Amino acid sequence: METQFLAKKKRRSKKNNSQGVATLVFLLALFVIGGGLGVRYVMNNYLANQQTQTNKSANTETPEQRQQRQFIDSVAKPAINVYKDNHQVLPSIVVAQAIIESNWGHSQLYQDAKNPFGIKGSYNGQTKSFPTTEYVNGKEERINANFRVYPNLEAAILDHDAVVAQQFLPAHVTNYRTAARLLQQNGYATDPSYAKKLVNVINTYSLNRFDGY
Repeated sequence: METQFLAKKKRRSKKNNSQGVATLVFLLALFVIGGGLGVRYVMNNYLANQQTQTNKSANTETPEQRQQRQFIDSVAKPAINVYKDNHQVLPSIVVAQAIIESNWGHSQLYQDAKNPFGIKGSYNGQTKSFPTTEYVNGKEERINANFRVYPNLEAAILDHDAVVAQQFLPAHVTNYRTAARLLQQNGYATDPSYAKKLVNVINTYSLNRFDGY
């Protein structure tokens, strides 16, 4: 009798242990699943909040800021592509010059001739006269001059880089401050504050980010 009792007790003990293990596994599974769902919930909320912040930032742009951002992007993309091929003029310098010379793309020269850099002369025989401001003995003078007419922005950037590399910048200048100083020093523009303006525009709009592609 005692032997049978002990045997039954052992069987009940094994059964209880098996049930306990199964319960523990079930609880662990619930914890893992619940934890996974919790993590997923937190991540989804985080991503949703990030998207909301991005949308808020975009919505707080003024029309002028939006136009400026779009102009920067429109010049930066071809400037980067050209620089990857020729390594002549830093994209930050190209974009800054386009901003200054074309007044954010609003100049008549840019609108009519796709010339955002104020480069004079002719391009493939195409030229057009526009009024411009020059500095003579430190004083502003309004004159008319012939400027190059381009078929598109990429052609303008390619030509601009070739002209700058040939006449105003030595090869392999990879510092935008140095490039700005040399452009003024070598006579790209008659404005005595030209280098300072370029550097200020680059710093204000973080244009040097484009130099690393």
